This record gives sequence, C-alpha cells and structure tokens, in this order.
Amino acid sequence: MMPEPPRTMSKPGPEAADAASKPTTSSDVTARLPLRGWTLELARRWNSGTYSLFVLHGNIFDVFPAQNGGQVTYVPVKTLLLRRLFPERGLMLFYDIGDGLTFGSAPMQKRFFEWLEVYDEVEGTSFHQQGPPREFTKLAPLLRRFFLRAVDAPKERKGVTLIIDFPEKVIPACEEAGASWDERMALVMLLKWAASPEMRQLDVGIVLVTESATELHADLLQNPHVAQVRLDLPDAEERLRFLQSGWVEEMAGGKPVADWSDLAVNDLAQRTAGLNLLRVQHLLAEAVRNGARVTPEHVGASKKRLIEEFCQGLVRFKDPKPGVTLDAVAVHQAAKKKLRELAWLIKNGKTDVLERGILVPGRVGVGKTFLIDCFASECGLPVMEVGEFRSKWVGDTERQQMRILMTIRALGPVVVVVDEADAVFGGRDSGGEDSGVSSRVFAAFAAHIGDSTLRGRELWVAMTSRPDLLAIDMKRQGRFGLCVPLFPAQGPEDVLEIFTTLAGLKRIALGEVIRSYIRQNLGQLPLTGSDVDAILSRAKERAVLAGRDDDVQLADLEEAVQSFIDPLDPDLLALQELAAVLACSDRRYLPPRYRDADRANLLEEFTRLKIRAGRR
Repeated sequence: MMPEPPRTMSKPGPEAADAASKPTTSSDVTARLPLRGWTLELARRWNSGTYSLFVLHGNIFDVFPAQNGGQVTYVPVKTLLLRRLFPERGLMLFYDIGDGLTFGSAPMQKRFFEWLEVYDEVEGTSFHQQGPPREFTKLAPLLRRFFLRAVDAPKERKGVTLIIDFPEKVIPACEEAGASWDERMALVMLLKWAASPEMRQLDVGIVLVTESATELHADLLQNPHVAQVRLDLPDAEERLRFLQSGWVEEMAGGKPVADWSDLAVNDLAQRTAGLNLLRVQHLLAEAVRNGARVTPEHVGASKKRLIEEFCQGLVRFKDPKPGVTLDAVAVHQAAKKKLRELAWLIKNGKTDVLERGILVPGRVGVGKTFLIDCFASECGLPVMEVGEFRSKWVGDTERQQMRILMTIRALGPVVVVVDEADAVFGGRDSGGEDSGVSSRVFAAFAAHIGDSTLRGRELWVAMTSRPDLLAIDMKRQGRFGLCVPLFPAQGPEDVLEIFTTLAGLKRIALGEVIRSYIRQNLGQLPLTGSDVDAILSRAKERAVLAGRDDDVQLADLEEAVQSFIDPLDPDLLALQELAAVLACSDRRYLPPRYRDADRANLLEEFTRLKIRAGRR
C-alpha cells in the first residue's frame, strides 16, 4: 500500500498549540496569528491525514482574525480558510448552487480551464467554452477526474481543497423516501469521496460549511470518514481582541473609546457575551454613527434585541434587575431557602457543587416565573427564557435549537429558564409522527444539560405544572435531579403574606380591619399569587371608579372576593398539585400535610384524578 503524503495545510505545530493557551502580544501578531479554537481543531484533524471530508458548522456567518501584512483584519470564514489555513494549496475551489464553481485566484482558474480544454478534446465536450456545469451531480464526476490528474504530475502536487457552501441545499436532511434522485446521487458521491483512500493519498480535502449540521443528511454526519468541527460564538478573550484590533477607533472617526462610550473596552467585552463579532460591531456602530453615546442601558437593550433576533423571537433575554431579591417573593419559604443557598454558591464562586438543573413544578398561577426571576437577580445573572420553538418546516426546529444552545453556551454564567418544560423538551419516543424531530430535539437537550463541563456556567430551571409528563431521563441526577415544588397558600398567615406583598406593589394600604377580614374569611383558601392579584385589581378598580384612587376600603375587597370565580377546573388543579408532590426530591420542600403522607395513597389519588381529567 502506498504511504499517504503529508497534508499541506499550515500545520499548528507544537509552538501553535502552546500559543493557543497564551494571550496574544503585539510581537506574536507581527510574527503570525496562532490557531485557536475551531481553527486549531480543524488543523489537527486535517494534518492527521485520516479524513478527506470535513463539516464546519455553527457560527459560520461571523468574522475571524487573519493576518494581512503586519495588520490583523477580520474576514469571513472562507477568506480565513484561504489566507490562514490553506495559503499554500495548489488549488482552492469553491462551490455553491448559486454561483457554481469558483476559484481562489486567477492562476488557479487558469490551471483548471487548461485541464478542462484537454478534457473537452478527449471527451468531445465543450465545458471549456460554456463553463463547468452548475448542478453538483454533473460537476462532481468532472471534479473527480480533475483531482485524479494530480497522479500524472506528482512533483507539482500541493493539494486541492474544495469548499462547498450551503451544502444543505445539495444533500438536505430528509427521509430516504422523500429524497430526490439528484440528492441521493450527491450523497453517494460525497460518501465515496470521504471513504476514498485515493483522495487522501492525492491530498484532496472537501470542506462543507453550514450553519446547522442537522440540516445535512444523517448518513453523511454518521459516517466515520467525516469529521465535524463546531464554530462556537466568541468568548470574552476573543471579543476583547476584536475590540482592541483598531476597527473601533476607525469606525468612530479616530476618536478614542472614552469620547463616545461610558464603558471601557474590557467592560464592553464582558457585557457583549452571547453575541458574535458582527453583532458586537452592529451594536456599537448603531450608537456611534447615530450620534448616541454607548451606555450600559444601550448595550443591555441592544444585546437583548440582537439575541432575540438571532433566535427568531423564540427566546426572551432578561438582564438582572438591580435591588430585586427573593425578599420580593411571598411565602414559598422552603424554596426560597434552597434558592438562597444556590445564590450564595454562585456569588462566592463555589460552582463545582452547583446543580446542573432545577425542576420547579407547581399548579398554574403559583408564581414560578416571578420566583426564578427574583432568584436570578439575587445571583446577579441574566436569564435566557426558552419557550416552544418547534416549527412545521423541515430542519427549522433543529436549526433553532442549535442557535439557542450556542447562544446559551456563550452567555454563561446564565440562568436558563424553560417554561412548560414537558412540551419544550419533548421525549425520546416521538412515535414516528414527526419524522424523529422530537427524539432528536430531546437527545440534543439531554446531552447539553448532562454535560458536566458546563456546571457553574449554566443553571437550567425547568418549570412545569405537569412534571409527570417530563421524560424520566430529564429527571435523573445530573440533569434535573433537584426538584423544588411550589404550592398555594397553606394557611391564614400565608394568605395574609401574599395579600400584603402584592398590595405593596399596587400601592394599596391594608388596614387592620382588612387584614382581619383576610385572616378570617380567606385564610383557609388555597390561594395563589395570581388569585390574589386578580382580587386586589378588582378591589382597586372599584375604588378608582368611586373616586377613591388611593383608598381601597373593606367593602371594595368584599365585593371583589364575592364576585371572584376561579375558572380553573379544581380537579385539574388537584392533579397538578399532586404531580408536584410526587416529583419532589426532598421532603423538606413539602408542606406539612404531605411530608409524611403515604406515597401509595398519593399515587392512587393521582391516578384517579388523571383518569377523570382524561375523560373530559
């Protein structure tokens, strides 16, 4: 067997590997930019000589640092591949279905067309005059012949790299029965190239560049001859290097940062976590070129907008609110005690003992969202709130999930809140009704949340009124093993505390007469924050209509209480409460009446309520 020749990518070498862990100095930049992150991973896997086909996926639409003489400029990914990773390749070819085949330089194009002229003479074709075919299935056999021609001139061999942009348009993810003939042919061609020892011997590499790897055919991604390299969003060091590269001053007309920003460059790098470099540029340019000053408020509002735009409005981003703590939450004493312990661990850097996820079950209206918002503010952490993001369009669900997880990974430390978690996470068994989308979504979430290397950077909080519908895989230790349930008021003191807290927010004075009425007439009701909020709003409305804006009287409250009807099904509420009890992982978080209750009896009652609810 012929020995495989060395690959001709610019190799990282020991010095580049060491430099990847050191800060860049001006002398380093002048010498050569070291490979870092995904570029270093790609170089190492390429230089192993064991792969011919690579998939770059993730943050592909960003800009990346590249040497330009003595200066560092930021360029698109394909330009970086051409300049930094493959500067000495014999041929650089680019393909997408829009432009067809293009070349890295005019000499490279000339070499290809010289060969194409000879090919036309032999095969009786006219590609030299008309140009190579744009359809991939027609172009691929032609390219293979061109790659093999290197055998005839081994002394001139410097390797060939073909970069395919938007490969999901050529070999999209789909069921076998739904794939067109051209898509099947393209897939087979790429798989044969990936497995071909001849391609490796000829130093031919194929690089597919796509935002979401899951949009490519599964047969390609699962093939052992295909290497996948993920491009993550930039970290704080990369953002700082970008802000210090000189483009900021150039964008501001030569003015120093202090002239147009209340924030120093180091602070800007920290506050723009979760954004790629292009969006950092957009954030600053939008303010400077419109004559506005860059303030913490501008950065916070713009970051929220840019993150939500990137995730297509399927998430909500919230910065911590200064001065807001768990003291603003009424009742839920056991839950607040546990969350305060977690907040202390976070603020004191004891992240190695933090949970990866917290399950917060409870009946509707019990205050789950408000509790977690206050917890995040007490920690000083931003909140990424994830809702239902599934789409009816093929591949869109997985792409949205990829963007959400990529943003969360870059934002850390962050509290990730998943409302209606049983619906968002899906399950391992989708029943084939959605072509396996639910099972793939579940697997991606489970793998990410179960990644122990992210402990302390992401604290996931799953909120649901039906924890019994959450897949058991998600409730294990290492994911959402800690379950802190919430319950409605458990007695007169709880009811009065909820009324007092919400009345303060609504600027309603509760005199002793009203407090006594609440204890005696409402104290035994299992009221929630949403119930009390509705009652107080009706009482204040009556007072305002009577011309007493700041004077809510007992008669106003009595009328509001007498007219109040809870529209929710009591059996369904009881079912949700029992589901929270049965999901609880520590009896200390349960109300006294449930702590020592017989679990078998609870399960029997839960089953009865579940059957009854299913009949309606």
